[in-house]
Amino acid sequence: MSALPLVPPRTRTPLSERFWRAAREGRLEFQKCDECEFIRWPPSPVCPECLATAASWVEVAPRGSIWSYCVYEHCYDETFRDALPYVVALVELDAGPRLITNVVAPPQDIRVGMAVDAVFEVVADDAAVVRFRPVSQEGGS
Repeated sequence: MSALPLVPPRTRTPLSERFWRAAREGRLEFQKCDECEFIRWPPSPVCPECLATAASWVEVAPRGSIWSYCVYEHCYDETFRDALPYVVALVELDAGPRLITNVVAPPQDIRVGMAVDAVFEVVADDAAVVRFRPVSQEGGS
């Protein structure tokens, strides 16, 4: 198993650019509804909870837990062949949003509910990939 390749995000849009720039700076930022305070991902012009249109961007702690995960053992994209097997997880941040991401750890060490911290890997001048690692690994809290 080798590290996943660093691929610039293919989903960057004018609405999500602030998220990617913050990640490039080693921070997580999300939209927060000015009416109901729901923190949302992905960004949207309308709050999915109360339908308000006003929102602000807020920084959140880069910590969460694994809500669900799967281990990719077969190659679905040649870019990732050398990284097999690798973990794709749904991480629920302590602030609430859930991110589909990669967990940087051997698949056999991953557990639902395990605490994880964000790791930011620069892939472009204005973006970084957000991955997670178990907090028990070196550098974790």
